[in-house]
Amino acid sequence: MASADSNVPSADDASVPLGLGGAWPLQLRNFIVRHLEGLFIVLVLGIVGAVFYLFPYKIAFLNFFYLPVLGAAFFLGKRQAVMGAVLCTLSGVLFAWYRPAEFAVQGTRINALLVLATWGGFLILASASIGSLQERLAKGFEETRQLYEELKRSRVSEEMKEKVEKALYATMDPVVAKLATEGKLRFEKREISIMFTDLTNFTTYSDNNRADVVLEELNRFLGQIEPIVALFRGHIDKYMGDGIMVEFGAPVDYDRHALLAVVAGLRMQGTVKKLNLPWRMRIGIATGSTVVGMLGVRRQAYSAVGDRVNVAKRLEEICEPTKVAIDEPTFRAVEPFVHAAKLRNMGYGRQTDQELLERMTALEERLSRESESAELLYELGKVNFELHDATTAIRYFERALALDPQSTQIKLAYADANFKRDEYEKIQLKGKLQKITIYEVTGLKDRWNDPAVIPAAMASTYGHALSHIEIPEDVVLAVEALDGAIGHCKVVALLSYALADRLKVNEEMKKTILLAGYLQDLGKEAVPHNVLNRAGSLTDQESKLVEKYVPESVAACRRMGYVDAHLLDIVGHHHEMWDGTGYPDGLKGEDIPLGARITAVAEAYSALTSWRPYHEAWDMRVAISEIRKGMEKGRYDPKVATTLIEMLRPSAASS
Repeated sequence: MASADSNVPSADDASVPLGLGGAWPLQLRNFIVRHLEGLFIVLVLGIVGAVFYLFPYKIAFLNFFYLPVLGAAFFLGKRQAVMGAVLCTLSGVLFAWYRPAEFAVQGTRINALLVLATWGGFLILASASIGSLQERLAKGFEETRQLYEELKRSRVSEEMKEKVEKALYATMDPVVAKLATEGKLRFEKREISIMFTDLTNFTTYSDNNRADVVLEELNRFLGQIEPIVALFRGHIDKYMGDGIMVEFGAPVDYDRHALLAVVAGLRMQGTVKKLNLPWRMRIGIATGSTVVGMLGVRRQAYSAVGDRVNVAKRLEEICEPTKVAIDEPTFRAVEPFVHAAKLRNMGYGRQTDQELLERMTALEERLSRESESAELLYELGKVNFELHDATTAIRYFERALALDPQSTQIKLAYADANFKRDEYEKIQLKGKLQKITIYEVTGLKDRWNDPAVIPAAMASTYGHALSHIEIPEDVVLAVEALDGAIGHCKVVALLSYALADRLKVNEEMKKTILLAGYLQDLGKEAVPHNVLNRAGSLTDQESKLVEKYVPESVAACRRMGYVDAHLLDIVGHHHEMWDGTGYPDGLKGEDIPLGARITAVAEAYSALTSWRPYHEAWDMRVAISEIRKGMEKGRYDPKVATTLIEMLRPSAASS
């Protein structure tokens, strides 16, 4: 049976008559398209013949030739149009040669040929010009069409890219996804810190509740934890049921990865306590050399492998709920910033432990009241040794031997403590051949309440001012952890407030100075970490990079919604020097805002008395002496520096 279209002639079927049925317009169109150039020649010849044979006034009709020639230029292009113009000119010359009287008034051949030459030249020139213009237009149109097609393909590619990136970001850390799409991830061995977390009693909770309730609570927990990990530059490797594996220092390298991990762990534990969840969390952190990179063939994920990964997991397993357990390398990296207790190789439930702790407290109180004696130090060493804190016991025995070097009893106790140190203080982890030292982090050190930094009376007098700062502490902690300067912003802010108070600044400006001192280091996150934590001297170029943090701090304040001109002036000029040698504007003397002069002195003192990659914390007296030298060299406002020096005297701090 024939198809429904079997009787319709093909457009390319030359055997079908043009007038057949309803298909003749299509056939005619195709015929004209295929023979357009030939039809143009026939048309030109027909017009030439008609003009030269039928019309008596030839010159009057010469301009008529422009129509077909210009039409050819538009539809056929320059080459065909010029050929048509030449054909018309040659035809006119031929007729003029044989019948010159019809082309000129005088009737001479020379006049007729001159007229035709002029006319033919303009005809050829017009055809060439219009043809060239048409070709350029056609070329431009084609290029525009191709560009449009490329844009459409590009738009499709961009949409596909956005969909792929969206899918990647939903299932992968955004930083890893970006580096992966740019081809910047590679296998490498790197020093990083690994964190494992786990929830206690989660299995029981999930067994006793509906799935939707369990997932809602778990996602509520993760919704609070994930931002903390991101804030402290952690990479969430994977979720393991109710547990999480996180790397710090990979894929982006940070020198202070151990500090970032520990501070993040403490903030996570604090958040879990506030959430009032039906479970508690354990956290284990280990630091060391690890292999990192994209693992897998068809299904890939950025991860870490190595011994430190196993150690971190084992630390999480033995960690007490609500606590953070760390290994020795992690402790060494964070020791200046945290309070940590070495775990003893014994159970926590012994009744005798409490009795020994009470006895140790009483002996320590005696030591603070009485002068040191070999007997008292020996008793303190014995108590610590019985608590399996051999390192502390050894310190007490050494001090006792210094007072009584001939005591056989102390010598034996000292030797026994050294012999038992590894047994008491190192713990056997599952899967490890050797015991390791484990610490439990109890909190961050508070430098403001450290008498070695701020006199106790002064700390008590001005500590309340911190309540005027409504910014979450995590905002500055994340920057301080990058710089290895935990507690610096708090000291600068409160010390600046105290200085402003002693200088009789009004209450509103005191609060502005307090806030500026707290925020002025936010821009340090824009400084390359390898420069920020450089232990040695900086090159001129690196110094310029560090100086950029000041305008970045101003920008950070603006992003947080702080637009007060006084506050921004203080933040933007706290590195100006009294003698005009500071930055960024080289202001001098009274031209520097008072608040900036105050925070500059407060920051200098805080930096001197804190641990930095390039120096240990200085003693208060040495730091005050350095501030005095800086004042004498023209760095600091003499009035502000003198006020600080007087204020930090113990007798003055209480007044």
